[in-house]
Amino acid sequence: MPYLILTVAILLILVVTLFLVHPNRRRDTRKFEKRPFAHRGYYDNDRGIPENSLAAFHRARAYGYGVELDVQLTKDGEAVVFHDDDLKRMCGNDGHVYDFTLARLRQFRLLKTPEQIPLFADVLKELGGMPVICEIKVPAGQDYRPICEKAAQLMDGYKGDICVESFDPRAVGWFRKNRPDMIRGQLTMNFYKEPGYSLPMQIAMSELLVNLIGRPDFIAWGVDTKETIGLKICRSFRPMMVAWTVCSQQQQDQLLKRYDTPIFERYPAQG
Repeated sequence: MPYLILTVAILLILVVTLFLVHPNRRRDTRKFEKRPFAHRGYYDNDRGIPENSLAAFHRARAYGYGVELDVQLTKDGEAVVFHDDDLKRMCGNDGHVYDFTLARLRQFRLLKTPEQIPLFADVLKELGGMPVICEIKVPAGQDYRPICEKAAQLMDGYKGDICVESFDPRAVGWFRKNRPDMIRGQLTMNFYKEPGYSLPMQIAMSELLVNLIGRPDFIAWGVDTKETIGLKICRSFRPMMVAWTVCSQQQQDQLLKRYDTPIFERYPAQG
């Protein structure tokens, strides 16, 4: 009897795990596969082309790369392209994007260059139809819905191929409900050694148990972290697999044995 109970318990855990990590049914993601996406644009901070700047996106377009970019909301509800949680590294200012109006943010400069924090609408215009992976940034303590709504409205009018991803599974779930035809992805990594996260959150994100919320079409995995059992289980369902952030052509060539799409930086990627 104890062995029967143990067997049933193991089978139950397996079934529940499969249910939680199951991605969306496989859809046609070929337009996002087998091509490099420039991380925050094809930037070169040392040469005065800051990440997530119009100059970096112009350069990516000139080289024919797709781009990955980050979108968050200003205090007055404008969608801008900026990665960090605060402005210190890129602008030398204290505070967060959501602390300032667009007009105030326009007074800051990226890494002491002439470049400003760009509007998402201006970036999409600059890219002119190039493929885009758009990360929805939801700062801690902020409501995920306003940025999802604003970004979705702008993406609706884009003439090129565009998909959405987020670390926040609620944002992925929002697109599942409100833009079901848009390709969506769960952005994650191995969180077990990351400080500031509770153990339940480390498990849910690392093992992709959050897939229940968004049922993503692709998984964007931080490839400098160890793959987990949950990721391997999820991969068995054959979602599109995106690798971030790839830092050399050699690494890219190796990763494309297990991943469909590289998000790269700091080298001239070859498809």
